[in-house]
Amino acid sequence: MTGTAVKLSNISKGYGTSRVLHDIDLEINAGEFMTLVGPSGCGKSTLLKILAGLDQPDGGLIEIGGEIANQFRPSKRNIAMVFQSYALYPHMRVRDNLAMPLIMANLPFAARMPVIGSLIPGMSAKRQKINTAVATVSKTLGIEALLERKPSELSGGQRQRVALGRAMVRQPGVFLMDEPLSNLDAALRTQVRAELVELQRRLKATFVYVTHDQVEAMTMSDRIAVMMDGAIVQVATPGEIYAAPADIRVARFIGSPPINILPATVGAQGQVQLFGESQNLRTDLMPGDRAQIGIRPEDVIVAAQTTLRSVRSPHEARIRLIENLGNEVILHLNISGDNQTEVAARLAQREWSAIRESSSDSDRVRVGLSSQRFLVFDSTGSRVQTEEIHDSQRLEVVS
Repeated sequence: MTGTAVKLSNISKGYGTSRVLHDIDLEINAGEFMTLVGPSGCGKSTLLKILAGLDQPDGGLIEIGGEIANQFRPSKRNIAMVFQSYALYPHMRVRDNLAMPLIMANLPFAARMPVIGSLIPGMSAKRQKINTAVATVSKTLGIEALLERKPSELSGGQRQRVALGRAMVRQPGVFLMDEPLSNLDAALRTQVRAELVELQRRLKATFVYVTHDQVEAMTMSDRIAVMMDGAIVQVATPGEIYAAPADIRVARFIGSPPINILPATVGAQGQVQLFGESQNLRTDLMPGDRAQIGIRPEDVIVAAQTTLRSVRSPHEARIRLIENLGNEVILHLNISGDNQTEVAARLAQREWSAIRESSSDSDRVRVGLSSQRFLVFDSTGSRVQTEEIHDSQRLEVVS
């Protein structure tokens, strides 16, 4: 599949005096897994409902498959939605739940009646076509053995597959999913997450997925749209979102534990200054401007106090908290100085064990912060470009 499946242009929405969406622009490619992610209340579910036709925007255009869809009813938009609550009919078997969208779309009211429907000419062929579609979808999802059960007899993961199958039988152009895994326990959520990705690749379908869970967004998506306060702050691949966030809010939201944010200033030649020391980075910010430095926990270098040479430009730090996660350790540190700056560091378990063995003080370590790993933001939170200063350049500045 190629081309654009969905295009949203200048979508705005408000309720009374409260503005929920602010001029949203977003293009989703055909066959793409696009995730809308952000904190609760950022407007992502509202945007999904507008795309589905369950809510109307105050302004802007919705294009689905190249057609303006603002005035289309939900049933005419060639989309299917999977809800957080599954929304299955509790009195119907799985087979009937799967068939219901096709029955409603293809059979007249009289043909849906148990006795009268069998007497109407031409309906048997349509019902056979519906049964074939249900059989195909149930096989794809591996739920053939569940067709005669009712939703109350299913596990959470099985209900989720039925809800997805009910969307699939319609063969929509776009699947919309509103936090569909939030009701599952952690282990099952991981399993179904992998199954969804595999299914999307196999179907080559367009998925628009809403979640507040950054792990789901990072592991499932082709691209991620990060929403904050009713606006899309950044659209990029998971790798780009993590390594090159355009805004400090994106940097803080993506990543666990969160990115470390340290206060900094700009020196006379534009060089970044951290803890009063000039770093090997230059920005276009004005001298004296305040800046903010972000560094991921895995980029914080930790060594025992006795191994000073292994850490460049070391800072003494006191261990405030140790989170032992088995394969890795998260250290929460207070860097000594005028301010007790807090920093989180992620280490492999073997690294931490080696540090403990060589340490003379179990409560203190040395910390190194490499400027090559810094993400620099201005005082408003926007990412700024940096230029590395080599030693020869530093000499020129000093002279």
